[in-house]
Amino acid sequence: FRSFKDFSDRHIDTIELMLERLYERCGMNDDTDFNALKPTNYPIMSDLYDVMEEAYQNYEQEENPLYTAELLREVLLGLHSMCKGAESKFFNGHTNITSHRFIVFGVHDLVQTSGSLCNAMLLNVFSYFSNKLLVEGNTVAGLDELHVWISNKIAVGYIRNVLKRARKRDSSLILASQNLDDFMLPGIAELTRPLFAIPTHQFLFNGGNVEKSFFMSHLQLDEAEFEHIRHPQKGQCIYKCGNDRYLLKVVAPEYKSELFGAGGGK
Repeated sequence: FRSFKDFSDRHIDTIELMLERLYERCGMNDDTDFNALKPTNYPIMSDLYDVMEEAYQNYEQEENPLYTAELLREVLLGLHSMCKGAESKFFNGHTNITSHRFIVFGVHDLVQTSGSLCNAMLLNVFSYFSNKLLVEGNTVAGLDELHVWISNKIAVGYIRNVLKRARKRDSSLILASQNLDDFMLPGIAELTRPLFAIPTHQFLFNGGNVEKSFFMSHLQLDEAEFEHIRHPQKGQCIYKCGNDRYLLKVVAPEYKSELFGAGGGK
């Protein structure tokens, strides 16, 4: 909620009280067996809005309220778009995920939307990631085109957190990017540096037109290793596994080459 609107602590506290009331009406509490529930058993955003609106309309009948009517009005105004307005199509409804064995989230267009909408929706996606990777465990997630994500501090924070903890839950997070220049943007470099140091396994191909010192310092390569990948060579890379370094040539078996076809990746 705070990522969607610039709510104060008092607004968030009020929303929390309304959420407690909503879940109580749905028969849910800390003792509920949530594993036995289906997605349709949960309330949706418009249900929360209705509970808050009812409390606002009948504020005079509230018994010792901890919030003011003005606070309720401000929360209702701030959440109307998310719950019932133009942006409710992104938030108001039950999940349509029926299987989590293999899921693709196409978020390229999302990260180009307005900041508040993007942040709120990214939090939904990353919360789902965190639950699968760090709570359930034994899960693999991949973030392609990483440079698209790094301008968002919420995304970078989640990625760093997952990278540090995933191994303890037998999970893995795969990061892939072609453009290293984006990692050097002002205000971003100090956030992205740990992303190069934390992963246990790294496959380093030719980095394109990137400053040599940046490549060597951030990826912890010596000059000889950098020279191996300085010029583009199909399938050749430096493979880092802990403190070990290997010059690796990636060759697809014939049966896999046939699966790719001759379209050049299209």
